[in-house]
Amino acid sequence: MTAKITGSEALARGALEAGVQLVTGYPGSPSTGTVDALLRFAGDAVRIEWAINEKSAFDAAFGVSLAGVRTLLCLKSVGLNVALDSLMVSNLAPGDGGFVILVGDDPGGWGSQNEEDSRPLVAAAEVPLLEPTSVAESRSLMRQAFDLSERFQVPVVVRITRALALDQVRLALPPIAETPLQPACFKRQGDRFNVLPVHVVDYHRRLQATLHSVQAVFETSLHNVEEGHGQKAVIAAGRAYQKLAEVLADSDHPPLRALRLSTLHPLPSTRIATFLHQVDAALVLEETLPYVETGVQAIAQRAGLSLPIYGRSSGHIPGAGEVSAPQIAEALAALMPGWPWPSLEPTSRTLPSRQPLCDGCPYIPAMEALLAVMERHGGRDAFVVTGETGCMVRTQLPPWELLDAKYGMGSSIGLASGLARTSIPQRVVALSGDSALLHSGLGELIDAVQAGLDLLVIVLANKTTALSGGQPHPATAHNTRGQPRKPVDLMALIRATGAASVRIVDPEQTQLTKAAFDEGLAADGVAVVLVERACPLWEGKVSAGDSLGAA
Repeated sequence: MTAKITGSEALARGALEAGVQLVTGYPGSPSTGTVDALLRFAGDAVRIEWAINEKSAFDAAFGVSLAGVRTLLCLKSVGLNVALDSLMVSNLAPGDGGFVILVGDDPGGWGSQNEEDSRPLVAAAEVPLLEPTSVAESRSLMRQAFDLSERFQVPVVVRITRALALDQVRLALPPIAETPLQPACFKRQGDRFNVLPVHVVDYHRRLQATLHSVQAVFETSLHNVEEGHGQKAVIAAGRAYQKLAEVLADSDHPPLRALRLSTLHPLPSTRIATFLHQVDAALVLEETLPYVETGVQAIAQRAGLSLPIYGRSSGHIPGAGEVSAPQIAEALAALMPGWPWPSLEPTSRTLPSRQPLCDGCPYIPAMEALLAVMERHGGRDAFVVTGETGCMVRTQLPPWELLDAKYGMGSSIGLASGLARTSIPQRVVALSGDSALLHSGLGELIDAVQAGLDLLVIVLANKTTALSGGQPHPATAHNTRGQPRKPVDLMALIRATGAASVRIVDPEQTQLTKAAFDEGLAADGVAVVLVERACPLWEGKVSAGDSLGAA
């Protein structure tokens, strides 16, 4: 059977073919599409669920691996930051079950608050890192990641970018085979799973020895492919290879060697050094930081080679943004100036879509009520408003233009409490989504209460993680598969923080909403208004696709 398949779907098929039994994570493009595909492809034998945040998802997935069962954790780049504390310890004492972490990076920041490159973090954690160069390769690379993890008892990271997740090709696809379930088994093994100071150095040495063994496997990996001939070379890492291939297809077969690289940590140094021995200059294509470029330079230096290595560090590729075909063509023209490279017009940066709030969005009457109340209390300039990642970012568009500061997930209350600790004359208002509050904002709310600050916190509860595709969170009345469950009581959680004033309103009841905001602004201490109404777009639905929203 042949069918069109996206990168996200290919990764999902690879995980199923590898026998994954638990899939978890936190929503965020571009990794969410793989979870959505798994929900479509997998039967009931595979447990698929979204966690309250990335660290909770990591710890649960890692716990499954301790019982010898294969598990997949799906995060976006900024989500890896949240889980990093657990990764930096789990690498020292892994379990027997294959544990693969799918990390989605977003070069160009199409749906994210930054264009973070996760590869240096993975290298700092000293765990293997793979990155597929194509949709077709994604299936087999995911299977290899599980095999590596179990063979060497180490977490393995598969890094993808937005371009690969959305890429679509037609492939011959065999039916997804039913993989026998791995029996779960946990055996007490003394201190094997206890990372204590007395063991840290020994465990670290063992991890480094494991990496050396993985590197030996990477040296002969079939996913690293050498092509072409000539004295000039390109090393293309991950999905950047497809962009190179598109340029070369219009270039009349230039005398150029290319190394397609999928094993990014540890780099296959012997393979790369042998490749470099055949050329007198090399260009490294990658996204986003010059991570591979720096590694290749070090390999060349250790091998006694003096050839120039070009890339982002040298300025041949711009240092920021998603790499484009015209940029690659320009870099190749600098590498081989005598060749008739295609004339490609520089692509103008198309800004990521900034859509208005949807018709019927409960945020609209809530924001109109807030603006009206602020006008009665001195006008907009008398306030500082902090916000969150999610649908709330759209309130920065006209006619509201509401947010004065917005950074990462779950940070609005902490930012607001910091501002409230200063002597600024403005009254501070924090806007938080319900998913953001549960993700990491609740602790910031507790800190604000304990600090005795005067602060209005407005929690916009639409009962879903809307912008990233309508995924459920703990306060949603159904699970990932749409089955009903008892949701978390947000009002009980908020009251338990000790906030001085707590109100719940329906934003459609305009006068009650305004009265609650008035009361909150007049209150001493932290006042919380829970503005609750389900998102009409996702109410009663199960998420069906990966949007470009950042979670």
